[in-house]
Amino acid sequence: MTFDSVMKKAAKVIAILATLYHVYIGFFGLTRPLANYAITLSLFMCLAFLYVPFKGKGKKIIIFDAVLALLSLVVGFYVVANYQTISVRPTMVGELTVIEYGLGILAILLVLESTRRTIGMPLVYIAAFFLAYCYFGNYLPGMFSHSGFSGGDVIESMYLTLDGIHGTPIAVVATLVIQFVLFGAFLEASGAAKFFVDISMSLMGRLRGAAGHIGNFSAALFGTMTGSPTASAVTVGSFSIPMMKKTGFTSIFSGAITAVSCTGAALMPPVMGTAAFLMAEMTGTRYIDICKAAIFPAMLYFFSCSLIVYFEASRTGITGFRKDELPSFVKTIPISLQYMGPIAVLIILLITGYSPALCAVVASFLIFLASFFRKATRMNLRSLISALEATAKTSISVATSCASAGIVVGAIVLTGLGGKFASIVVAISHQSLFLALFLTMIASLILGMGMPLPVVYILTAVLCGPAIATLGIPIIAAHLFLVYFACISAVTPPVAVAAYATAAIAEDNPVKIGFVGFKYAIAGFIIPYVMIYEQSILLQGSIFKIAITVASCSLGVFALSSAVSNWLFTSLSRWEKVLLFAGGVLLVYPELITSLIGICCIAPVLRINYGKKVILKQAVANKTGTAT
Repeated sequence: MTFDSVMKKAAKVIAILATLYHVYIGFFGLTRPLANYAITLSLFMCLAFLYVPFKGKGKKIIIFDAVLALLSLVVGFYVVANYQTISVRPTMVGELTVIEYGLGILAILLVLESTRRTIGMPLVYIAAFFLAYCYFGNYLPGMFSHSGFSGGDVIESMYLTLDGIHGTPIAVVATLVIQFVLFGAFLEASGAAKFFVDISMSLMGRLRGAAGHIGNFSAALFGTMTGSPTASAVTVGSFSIPMMKKTGFTSIFSGAITAVSCTGAALMPPVMGTAAFLMAEMTGTRYIDICKAAIFPAMLYFFSCSLIVYFEASRTGITGFRKDELPSFVKTIPISLQYMGPIAVLIILLITGYSPALCAVVASFLIFLASFFRKATRMNLRSLISALEATAKTSISVATSCASAGIVVGAIVLTGLGGKFASIVVAISHQSLFLALFLTMIASLILGMGMPLPVVYILTAVLCGPAIATLGIPIIAAHLFLVYFACISAVTPPVAVAAYATAAIAEDNPVKIGFVGFKYAIAGFIIPYVMIYEQSILLQGSIFKIAITVASCSLGVFALSSAVSNWLFTSLSRWEKVLLFAGGVLLVYPELITSLIGICCIAPVLRINYGKKVILKQAVANKTGTAT
């Protein structure tokens, strides 16, 4: 047996143990936070070096990789073994021991290397910059200067406290992310993906452009549980993109709209890519209030996706499926009960206030039991082990990137940069709310390029949250604004990671798919601003005001989707697109004056474009009659 095969078997065992350890955390919670987080980080860094060897993913594991994996376990074991001493001593008061100094440096280097292997260099550069800022920031002029910290202070803060690599980001992984990844893995292993396709086809298969609608609906169902735009794009896109291409959609359109819908799936309650739970923890807001606020904006986003599919199908003449090509809705009901039962239990437990990690673990166990209801979906020992291993493998990149994000957050806390950054944003914006929001949006999109949603949200909440909070914005609206742009960065060029994922399946240019997806995600760029200026979109306020908002925003999204699709009843002229776009923006901001102006913009377009359709139809009829 070769060294490589031995290490790969060891990696599988460690992956299963890592998942089981977090199942234990889900059931029983945390008893020693710093020690628990150290175990989480050391296990996943170890797995990163074994699953992503030095020579590249899928290559042979060499001795160097094994040594780094072992050292990852050592730096975590030291924290666990000395937890009682570390947890009670004052931070940055005494001197570190030589062992602690060395292990601290080693832990930081291992975090950066494991991050490099799993998600690339951008986050490594950011973390390294903030480490350098801790050391050299006292030499900077003006507001960015701080009092200065010794090497021992920085290493202790990053390695032996809850403000560095074992801080909030890795806590999110240990107590939220892995448990919900487990739930998604069990859904997939038990055949739930096929169920989501069948239920989507039975409900929407007869619509014009049905393949696109099926993809959108499946993304909303499956993506809200997995929470990762890229993972959802790969899973949903594997069946929706070939289906769309087969029915007549272009590969560019198929890849773009799938990337957009799978990105939006992380904005859909109840899970929201774990963002709902993070918001609840960071803002002190009830989970159920966050879900209530997020539901209508998410529905608007998917309404836009469906309209774009409909307009594209109308423009290209793509129809729906025949009835005999679709699964029977009646026959999918027994299967739906098999999966919807555990999902319903998950939602009920979340609403009643149980720990999200416990809810996810219980729901995963129920999915496992439900798989035995039918022979075709029954999970055996092999599929159970595969699901446990898949959970750990899927979580590696999130864990390593969260550890690097912990360096950034730790540096911000240590140096007080968060408050300074807030002051800088406010100063640059000259108390202009829109300019402050725009700067925050740019920061979110840049930080979100290639990084997981939880990481981006935590970073922007720490850096940018205080800035917009000082301008009097309600806390739910402010944090949903951050979540939206952290998520929408997945379809924002030049990186657009969701577009790269769908491009591989669509077999087309990822850059073109990214830019087309960026255009189709227009609603996702406008809705967050509306949340800030008009909270009735979050279903807050009087029933009458909410009803007006729902109607106005829905009409506005209709106009925007038509404008970016270049189709209404027939193709649009340039001035018609301009009027529809302007009217859509005005209607999405649901004030009486803006809504009336918006209606005045789109009403003539509706009338004239419909008239063009009638004329074209009559011309075709006359031509056909003449030919006859």
